[in-house]
Amino acid sequence: MRGNQTFARARGVLAVSLALVSVAPTAVAQMRAPATHVQDTSPAPDWLKALSIDPESSAARAYADHQARRKAAERELRQLRIRHFGAIRNTAIRQEGILKLRTYSDPALFPLMLEIYQREGMDVRTALLDHFHDAGNDEGDAALAWTAIMDSDEAVRALATQRLTSRTRRSGDAMTRVKFAIYEGFRGQNNETKISAANLAANLNLIDVIPWLINSQVTGAPRQQVTSSGGPGSPTGALAWILVGQQTAFVSDLQPVVGNNAVAFDPQLSVITTGTLLRVIDAAVVTYHIDLHNILVDWTTREWGQPTGPLGYNIPAWRQWYTERFLPDLAARDAARREAEALARQNEQRP
Repeated sequence: MRGNQTFARARGVLAVSLALVSVAPTAVAQMRAPATHVQDTSPAPDWLKALSIDPESSAARAYADHQARRKAAERELRQLRIRHFGAIRNTAIRQEGILKLRTYSDPALFPLMLEIYQREGMDVRTALLDHFHDAGNDEGDAALAWTAIMDSDEAVRALATQRLTSRTRRSGDAMTRVKFAIYEGFRGQNNETKISAANLAANLNLIDVIPWLINSQVTGAPRQQVTSSGGPGSPTGALAWILVGQQTAFVSDLQPVVGNNAVAFDPQLSVITTGTLLRVIDAAVVTYHIDLHNILVDWTTREWGQPTGPLGYNIPAWRQWYTERFLPDLAARDAARREAEALARQNEQRP
């Protein structure tokens, strides 16, 4: 279930930004231009007419053609899965399918490929990760990041993290789409997803992601009243109650029952309660994410060179440390490094 929701969301987030990958900015402006060849007799205001899209413009036709090609590619990818993967165990057939799979290099198809092949064997999943890695673009990095954070298989997440780390080391920096994927991981409710996002950020050494991790250490909100003596959802109800007391039973009523040659009694029992009743009207549930805290402490201690464990779960103290101590120290070290590199270059240029 987690895999379906994960890659459906990945496809939605990534596909929107890639749908117009083949449309130039000037072409988008043409799509927004008002249609002049059609006589407009409606009383629509001018500002609304300016937002209309001319279906006969070159940009609109290019977009429609792109969508048609994308749907055709989706059918081909699903047929490829049926013919070469799934329950098929023949190695030659599966390898042939992997070779065909790598021919689909359009970045707009990467989210769709994640969704279609998420239940395949490790050979197909690994080949797909290699395909994203070899693409060498932002879209491939984003697909690797989504897999490293959202995938339900721990082994697949580790493989995606390895390939993304290799990519960022070569390029020198992580792309913006990777940070968006990490942010989505922190925003989710699944604790395992948050841990994966934190591990990925630490492996890539994304310093500007540290504030997100700081805020994710502790989460909590007041619990709404859901139960009461009057029934669930009562506005005057309590979350819980505790009774410390004593209950004494007594006969509160006695009805005689008379029959032929027989007599009996029907007693009515009641209970007297004495003691103390404690009602919990409202409560705040605070969650301490120990794994996220440990990742943050290990990462920042290693990067800063001094222990950050004493900050504990004090979020304001963490924020103050990040802005007033860590960032200035990091800037000073970067300036010293650049100065040393410049001095080394000068020494090399001297005769």
